[in-house]
Amino acid sequence: MRLPRTALIAFIAPALLLSACSAEKAEDGAPATSEAASGNAAASAPDAAGPGIGGAVARGVAFTYAYAFTLPAKSVSTVQREHAAACERLGAARCRVTGMSFEQPGSEDVSARLDLLLAPDLAHRFASEGIAAVERAKGKLDHASVNGENAGDAIKVSQADSAAIQAEVERLQARLAAKGLTGAERVELQQQVAGLTEQLRGQAADRKANEASIASTPVSFSYASEGLLTGGNTFAKAAGASLNSMEAALALVTLAAGVALPWMLLIALIVLAWRGLRRRSVAAVAPAEPTSLS
Repeated sequence: MRLPRTALIAFIAPALLLSACSAEKAEDGAPATSEAASGNAAASAPDAAGPGIGGAVARGVAFTYAYAFTLPAKSVSTVQREHAAACERLGAARCRVTGMSFEQPGSEDVSARLDLLLAPDLAHRFASEGIAAVERAKGKLDHASVNGENAGDAIKVSQADSAAIQAEVERLQARLAAKGLTGAERVELQQQVAGLTEQLRGQAADRKANEASIASTPVSFSYASEGLLTGGNTFAKAAGASLNSMEAALALVTLAAGVALPWMLLIALIVLAWRGLRRRSVAAVAPAEPTSLS
């Protein structure tokens, strides 16, 4: 049976709209293109690696990112330099290195740290690319955390408080300008104005700090080498588990000894004292030896 043209259009139109919406969502969800040389973040790293919160989701929140990596000892310095170079390519306006350390007590014992300050819109993507660099070096992500502080609301509350304090300052200044005040009243009003003005300066400094925390996101990378007992093979895992069990048993024995030793010493002292007293009492009541008669 042949369908009318209007019915055919009504049937096809929803399908076309659905396909168009799907294509549009796919284009919107595609990662941004990479321009590492010019300072833009590359899109090769997966955004799903590690926790991350976009500024559009939590506007006005100051975030702090922290990541801990485990790598082969020979790769720690290489990956650390790679992360620092990636920050340098972004430019000082978008990424700055605020701290860097490297320690190597032994050939297979290496630890390092890199502290960065990034533009908020780049923090999560930069961290994802950092994780990818670690994985390329046969390392792994051990720990990742994102902490946030609602600096935007704190700024709004501070602004409202400052407005109220400023109104009070203006009221006191109007009283100071009036005639008929005694010297003591004038001094008291001036002291109140000075105290409120100091509060205004402190709140302005706090707002500036909160604004700076929103405008930049601290990101820290810590690196640790893989030791003999932290590798990925079965022997290393078994050795690590055995060492952990031994350490736990030793800690338990030490704790038990620490609790029981004072009581054992006290009991030993009591027993020694009792024995000493008993010997003295026995010696005191012992009968005299009989003398022989000639």
